[in-house]
Amino acid sequence: MRTRAMKCPVVALVASLGFLLSATAGACGVCIEDKIAATYDHALIDRAIASHSQVVFVAIEGPMSPEKVVAQITTAAPKVRGVQRGSLRTSTAPPAFSFVLDGGQDPRAAVSTFRKGVSGQETQLVAIRLVRDGVLRDPD
Repeated sequence: MRTRAMKCPVVALVASLGFLLSATAGACGVCIEDKIAATYDHALIDRAIASHSQVVFVAIEGPMSPEKVVAQITTAAPKVRGVQRGSLRTSTAPPAFSFVLDGGQDPRAAVSTFRKGVSGQETQLVAIRLVRDGVLRDPD
């Protein structure tokens, strides 16, 4: 009988920890995959691969209004060297954007140029993934 009494609290503890972990993981809504999915355009990616271009996925982080940041990013896009016209895809929930960049251009430099178009030092633009040569990869 003693072993059964000892098992009940352990089972309850494991079950409650499992519930807490799954509730926490499911509630975030800001994982990298969500941000990629929010700005993913399959046809655009197919064209980028065919033209040996790259697709850059960027997370928008910080307390500033996502709507305001997206508007500023949209305004900045034509001024960013190597960004293909009409390729910008944006999302306010989760806050992210993606764009096609000429193959020879540095994604970090492009994101840095976008950053100059965003007011507020607390807002961060972070390249989270690239599609280069048909492969989704971490930024260099």
